[in-house]
Amino acid sequence: MKKILFTGLLSAFLLTGCNDDFLERFPEDKISDGNFWKTGADFKMYAAQFYPNLFDARLAWYSLDNFSDNQVPSSRNPYTWGEYPIPSSGGGWDKADWLPIRKVNYALGRIAGVPEDANLKLAHGELRFFRAFFYFDKLKKFGKVPWIEKSLDTGSEALTAPRDSRETVVNNMLADLDFAIQNLPETSGEDRVTQFAALTLKGDIALYEGTFRKYHKVEGNHQDLLKKAADAYEKVINSGRFQVWSTGNPEKDYFDLFVQYELKGNPEGILVQRYITDKRMHNNVRQLGEPYTGYSKDFVESYLCTDGRPIALSPLYKGDANFADEFVNRDPRMQQSIYQTKRPYRIFDDGSITYKPMPEFQNNYCPTGYFILKGYSPYERDRLPSTSTTDDFIFRYGKLLVSYAEVKAELGECTQAVLDKTVNALRDRVRMPHLKTEVGFIDPNWPNWGMAISPLLNEIRRERRLETCAEGIRWDDLVRWKAGKLLENPKVIQGAKDPATKANRVIYPGVDARKWTDKLYLYPIPLQETALNPNLTQNPGW
Repeated sequence: MKKILFTGLLSAFLLTGCNDDFLERFPEDKISDGNFWKTGADFKMYAAQFYPNLFDARLAWYSLDNFSDNQVPSSRNPYTWGEYPIPSSGGGWDKADWLPIRKVNYALGRIAGVPEDANLKLAHGELRFFRAFFYFDKLKKFGKVPWIEKSLDTGSEALTAPRDSRETVVNNMLADLDFAIQNLPETSGEDRVTQFAALTLKGDIALYEGTFRKYHKVEGNHQDLLKKAADAYEKVINSGRFQVWSTGNPEKDYFDLFVQYELKGNPEGILVQRYITDKRMHNNVRQLGEPYTGYSKDFVESYLCTDGRPIALSPLYKGDANFADEFVNRDPRMQQSIYQTKRPYRIFDDGSITYKPMPEFQNNYCPTGYFILKGYSPYERDRLPSTSTTDDFIFRYGKLLVSYAEVKAELGECTQAVLDKTVNALRDRVRMPHLKTEVGFIDPNWPNWGMAISPLLNEIRRERRLETCAEGIRWDDLVRWKAGKLLENPKVIQGAKDPATKANRVIYPGVDARKWTDKLYLYPIPLQETALNPNLTQNPGW
């Protein structure tokens, strides 16, 4: 069998495992709460159910960037357009949304007294990793949330507990990850979580919260968090186990990285999601064939020219009057992320090939004309409904490198040596000029972040935007940098130059720009929850 796949085996057991009547009976021919939690192998099997939660195979990464300035969906995103009402229920807060955390706590509450062995040590580390992983999503969405360490029942006092501070939640997540780092192995032949995955998640949480506190002026020591992020990332880098994947072909390596059928052993894969035919497959390639979204004009203009200078300053820029000209003399990642006519669009089993004429403006394909190529396999076998087995990155070393460069710049510690092993290692893959600590130019099109940042940090943020496009992290970046006002830029809702009008394609007729409001940095608590628990306070502005 080509791949090892972990799937949940005990979900149904868990849902009944908290029922008091059920706990009174221990049928010998079935799994029950009373006869299950005996060995480390039991906990290891239980922890396997959480692996599919690392990436929902029904949701392609690119769709998360519809919230950001990188992409323009065919229909206006109700949240970022201020058209999202406070939900009466659900909204990311109902019992199904908290269930993964409850499942983790349920198992953690049963570890005490079980003889420790290698399996128990592994499972204990995994469970703590997953609790931090699930809580990170809650933090990003709601900010302050109740920190719950025990499996609750209908009479638990914690059901009416107030929200804990961001500091409490973050400190507990980092404590979970420190435990996981100490108890997880360096490698896993079973594709399970390793200490390097836990280090990466720790770095991501500390970077997110450290920059959130800095730019939102939230109380707490953001510098200490940034140092923890740098330390976590350094441990991954200094391990020597990972590197930027390259075959030496700058015109195709970046594209090829995201359409591989087997990422096991890929040096850029800190943690990957693997798929196997007829066992677990996904629909992402088919969705990318008809994504109802496309890259924005603003995003496309952010690509540097091959001389390492922005389009406003480089004599190599050919302009955008002709669609094909936009790709000339630009960062090779541009033509490996955005479709243009010379590339195959569909490759059929009989060897025939079709090409898409560009620019093409179709709402159910790509309204902007900038079709998302990254992660899109042109092979017809991958476009069949829910049958694709191209693997996904959960934690990618390339993303870690731009995160490390950013945190070192935030700390004022980004030397040329740091750039050379991070940003410039990524640029080497596509043979782009190296970034220097003294950037050497002032780009008049640098975003207005709402506060002054250095030229170096501007360029690191640009590199992060381009290297990680369509990977679903741009919205989180805008939130933590308090950069929502960037969504007011008219070009973030415009597409390519329309040959019929000689103007940028207007995606939403009659709408020139959107208006940002700061309440959107956090989601509202549903009305039902604040009614049931009077100790829950609402997020600002809602």
